[in-house]
Amino acid sequence: MHFSIPETEVRSGENGSTYVAYNIHVNGVLHCRVRYSQLLGLHEQIKKEYGSNVVPAFPPKKIFTLTPAEVEQRREQLEKYMQAVLWVWIL
Repeated sequence: MHFSIPETEVRSGENGSTYVAYNIHVNGVLHCRVRYSQLLGLHEQIKKEYGSNVVPAFPPKKIFTLTPAEVEQRREQLEKYMQAVLWVWIL
């Protein structure tokens, strides 16, 4: 099984604000679109279940709006995180 986040999308929220959605692919097929906050929630659940010493580090939250370069950097970090979580789960 292979997780990747090959692209992001800027989407509109319910209140008209915009956010970045991360397109998660499993074995090359789009599986879902998620927000950073949803992945952070997943990270917290995994830490609770398996302990924080087993779970890889999660990309830090930023206070201000991300620049396009920062969105790309976060996308890369989240992709590496998802792949690392997969390896922890397999082992």
